[in-house]
Amino acid sequence: MKAGWERTNNQIIPPVSAIEEMLYPFIKKGSITHHEVLAGGLNNTNIKIVTGNGQCVLRIFSNHIKGIKTEKEVLNLLAGMIPVPEVLFSDFSCGKFPYPFILLSWKNGRPLSEVLQGGDEDRPDKAAALVGGLLASIHSITFPQSGLFTEQLVIGEQFRLNPDTYMDMIRGSLVEGFGKKHLGPALSMRICTYAEDHAHLMVDLGEQNSLIHSDFNPLNILVDEDGSDISISAILDWEYAFSGTPLIDIGNMLRYEGVSTSGLEDPFIESYLNHGGSLPDQWLLKSKLVDLLALCDLANRKECGEVRIRDIRRLISLTLEKWGND
Repeated sequence: MKAGWERTNNQIIPPVSAIEEMLYPFIKKGSITHHEVLAGGLNNTNIKIVTGNGQCVLRIFSNHIKGIKTEKEVLNLLAGMIPVPEVLFSDFSCGKFPYPFILLSWKNGRPLSEVLQGGDEDRPDKAAALVGGLLASIHSITFPQSGLFTEQLVIGEQFRLNPDTYMDMIRGSLVEGFGKKHLGPALSMRICTYAEDHAHLMVDLGEQNSLIHSDFNPLNILVDEDGSDISISAILDWEYAFSGTPLIDIGNMLRYEGVSTSGLEDPFIESYLNHGGSLPDQWLLKSKLVDLLALCDLANRKECGEVRIRDIRRLISLTLEKWGND
């Protein structure tokens, strides 16, 4: 599950004196007793901050001011409805520090990806069901149109998936973009042919104006465990959120099902539907088609690490082989 993927951007690790300057006056100078860079994340830098008053997380965004603004607005929107970190402090001015940053409350738990790999047979099922119910609640939040957010979560650039836009995005990654360079001409041609054969399924994706996380996967979901009891303590990393089809999050969540996870799909989808989620006919195939867009986009980078590309090639090849005749 993105195991060993190379970072997209270098980590940004300021000294404690700079952190205190960044966070003043929310955190008084001299009050930080410990700080450490957290594992995980391929784009931004997450630093655990410990003071006499508790723990929090400093998120430093490399080059995506729009993303950090979206994350802050979504976190404020979801506060009290969905388990997410609380926004404690933020600065997008790049005045005190050359990168925008946000300070979030600390959430206990370990990534769902670790829970799924554990030896407890019941715990992954319970966690998957909890996540399915939460995702249904997230998708129940809708907007007037589908598209990308601007300030205050207003829809700016409108975008809706259909056969034409689907093929435009595939070609944008593989023909005009860098995808062909990394995936190779043979696989790129197979993807384009497969996409053309299945693009007609984009006609009926259901409603496309739900709040979409867009990176909804077990790495971004924290599970808090208390003996045999478990709960979802946080859904993290909302910088890519937008208004669109729920199948994007469904496909992302099930990307590694049958690869490095198993048994996730049934409890996850059953709970999603039981909590009000809605799925179109052939939802699994359509979610795989939509996730194929995401995988091609992940390969559409000027520079991509070998581990990342190897994993993307494997996932795409499995999709083409398993779903090629549907």
